[in-house]
Amino acid sequence: MAVENVSPTNGAEYSPETLEAAKKLLTKRFKYISKPDDALKRLARLGARRVAVDMTRHPERYALMESVSPLPDIQPLDPLDILRHDHQLPALPQVFLELQQAIGSRSTSADDLASIISQDPGLTAFLLRMVNSAFYSLPMQIDTISRAVTVVGVNQLSTLAVGTSVMSLFKDVPADIIDMEQFWKHSVCCGLIARRLCRITGKGDPERAFVSGLLHDIGQLILLQTESERAVAVHAHARAKDVLLFAEEKALLGFDHATLGGMLLRKWNFPYVLVSAVLEHHHPKPANKEAEPFLVHCAETIATGLGVGSSGEYFVQPPNRTVWDAMGLTPERLDEMVEDLDEELEEAFGILIKP
Repeated sequence: MAVENVSPTNGAEYSPETLEAAKKLLTKRFKYISKPDDALKRLARLGARRVAVDMTRHPERYALMESVSPLPDIQPLDPLDILRHDHQLPALPQVFLELQQAIGSRSTSADDLASIISQDPGLTAFLLRMVNSAFYSLPMQIDTISRAVTVVGVNQLSTLAVGTSVMSLFKDVPADIIDMEQFWKHSVCCGLIARRLCRITGKGDPERAFVSGLLHDIGQLILLQTESERAVAVHAHARAKDVLLFAEEKALLGFDHATLGGMLLRKWNFPYVLVSAVLEHHHPKPANKEAEPFLVHCAETIATGLGVGSSGEYFVQPPNRTVWDAMGLTPERLDEMVEDLDEELEEAFGILIKP
């Protein structure tokens, strides 16, 4: 898919040469998109502009890394073997377990949830920062968890609290294996886009959409923590062969990170809608009654197409056309989706990564 008709806007932060390099890069990244519709063409143009800006600010991210080493052999792996070894998995804190139980209980009250959250000062501070940010754009200042629960809602805030607390469980992935800042930027962006798409289409729940997008690549982190050599080797194979990462995972390991992520969330007793959104973010089932898998699937394509952060996947996934078309994604709607996205992304990311 060639990126065409990309012209810099007034005050652009890149040179014509950089824009041309970004166009060539995006053309390659859209390799697996065949017969793109107008929305996907617009996505490629928007992505070229964004990548041109990032190339100017961070040229080191785009240095060619040619491997001279032979590709290692990789033995298949049973994902159940990973999940059976609890000592290899992140330890769930008590407040997480209590929140997980509360989210599935119909009898959970605002006071119950506030009491659970208040046990964890870090989580309390995070949620108050979040509800007082542009993420909600509330007209009043919220200064207590009880008030936050009342205003935002029991289910909504508990979903957000459970999902975002998972981020703290993955602080030990070595920087030389994956750039965690770029990984979480991609994940947060995917969550924000899923949330925006939810509100524009009226399908799904905004908080569930955000948390589903935030956690969609959690299977990659589990692989990197528990089977780092295998995971790094699969990444090397995918880049050397210029193939989609999740397809190469399936070919070499026998499963992909979406499957492992969904299995992990099921083991942790997450709500089914979050499990299915993670499990199906590359291959959604059109017959699914819940909207979140569709929202995250489309958000993944958009976030990767925009070049925001990096989960390790180089190519833009080809969207399921039935799902993509059902979202009514026109060029104009796509423009609406990404308007002011940078500002919201920076604020949400700043809140999420604060200690």
